[in-house]
Amino acid sequence: MAFLSPFFRNPITDFTSGLSTAQTGERCAEFEMNLMNCYEAYGYPKGMEVCRAYYDDFQECCTKEKQMARINAIRIERERQAKINKEITYEKPPAMHSY
Repeated sequence: MAFLSPFFRNPITDFTSGLSTAQTGERCAEFEMNLMNCYEAYGYPKGMEVCRAYYDDFQECCTKEKQMARINAIRIERERQAKINKEITYEKPPAMHSY
């Protein structure tokens, strides 16, 4: 994800600049603000090295790649164990309308 300012500024670019941020949702807004504050403190070129941890946190919040990889690894391991031990079964679901 690149944070670039437009080549030229006009009212349309000012109006649409907020569309490419994560501030509209609550999930990743704090991560983005931490990243932007770090970029503001160090500048963008130097901030690419110094703010790498903030950038990685923001990317994980947006894409959830590590979380999905973990879920996939758990699923594969569960299937592997089920092939080895045939007696492993899943717990039965609750009765209908039991909540």
